[in-house]
Amino acid sequence: MFNSKKPLFSRPALAAVMVLSTLIIWVLNLTAPDSPYPTPKIEKWQTHSGIPVIWLAQDKWANTNKLEVRFLFNTPSRLPELTDATLALLMADSLPLSTASINQRLAPLAAKVSSDYDYQSQTIALTLNSEPAYLMPTLTLISQWLTAPVFKARALDHWQRQFNQANHTQQTLEEHLFSVSSAPQQNTKVTQQTVSHYYQQLTQHTSAIFIIGGMSKQAQQSIKASLNTLSEHFAPAANDPSNLSAMTWQSAKLNKASQPSHLAFPKETQSILALNSLTSVKQWLSLQIWGADLINTLSHQGTLGYVRLNLTLSGKHPWLYWRAQHSQPVLATSTTNQDAKGVTARSMIDAASIPSVQDSAHFNALLDQLKNQLAQRTLSPSWWSHLAASVTQENGSLTLTQFANQYQNAIDTFNQDDYKNALNALFITSSYQEIQVY
Repeated sequence: MFNSKKPLFSRPALAAVMVLSTLIIWVLNLTAPDSPYPTPKIEKWQTHSGIPVIWLAQDKWANTNKLEVRFLFNTPSRLPELTDATLALLMADSLPLSTASINQRLAPLAAKVSSDYDYQSQTIALTLNSEPAYLMPTLTLISQWLTAPVFKARALDHWQRQFNQANHTQQTLEEHLFSVSSAPQQNTKVTQQTVSHYYQQLTQHTSAIFIIGGMSKQAQQSIKASLNTLSEHFAPAANDPSNLSAMTWQSAKLNKASQPSHLAFPKETQSILALNSLTSVKQWLSLQIWGADLINTLSHQGTLGYVRLNLTLSGKHPWLYWRAQHSQPVLATSTTNQDAKGVTARSMIDAASIPSVQDSAHFNALLDQLKNQLAQRTLSPSWWSHLAASVTQENGSLTLTQFANQYQNAIDTFNQDDYKNALNALFITSSYQEIQVY
């Protein structure tokens, strides 16, 4: 008969079981493979002028010498020509008493610089070598350059020739998609004086400075000192600039063009769609899968060829823009209708027509593909610096710190229901606009 007062294990046996269990867990932890998605370490501080600095690093970067630095600015005004000219002249021969571009001067120091902008923000991107022999002269040169650039007449003349020949379709689409509730701004003539004034305005709207990569203590001290000196005349941006908060998406103005004749066939379809602001990593993952699905699906339609997708995700008003080139059918007749042959550009924002929403196997294949890509990309400082400058917002609903701390769990738990919910929350379908070019 079972004696309830008698213990199941003797004390020595129980102690042995506990020790053995601890050893097994310890061995399993040692032998378990590392996560393919490392969680970066983030450190924050402010320059003496109050500009937030965010440093992101991984253990695997400890012995590497690549540093990515990003200066982010909120746009002080919606003047795309002036913004384009300012950044172009800055990238040119803007050092005092120099006819060489900034990149020509940086090349011997194993460094380079670039710039980018959209209707909400501007970025100056630096790639540096963190070894002291390269880092110190690079920081000195960068400080001289960004503190007091000289915008020269020959660089302005060169920009005017290039700008007048450029295709500004995307800027035009932005103007159609978004409206500003305040009074429209007057056009400003692009001159050396207006460029110089705009640059000074830009430095007074500094959103953040990101540093991506491994740094020794010596390198970190040098970077901090240099940023303090460089940003003496910079000022942090307001949390909610009025020119951004006043922007809203507007109802469709670009109606689908009608065919000029029964034999005409469109050469290209251009589509734009406003999004709600990203609030989670899973929403970002959803856009990556949806984008891959859109490109793959449209590219395999009978009359659609090359497809290109641009995602503008930073700021308070993200949006999508994609272009699909049409190939002329072998037999073009009056009954030819590419919309009837498969999925169209418009239908890729309707849940009932998106293959990855309707087909679980298709979704899982795209998710596996994305996981494999991220396992490689998240090891690159360049990938994290692009993410910091183009996806997250330090004063927004998804910061770099949140992304870094949450993305591993988001990837591990992401499923098709999360995907459907994210697309429904992000897509503002009533804002969709389309142009067909014949």
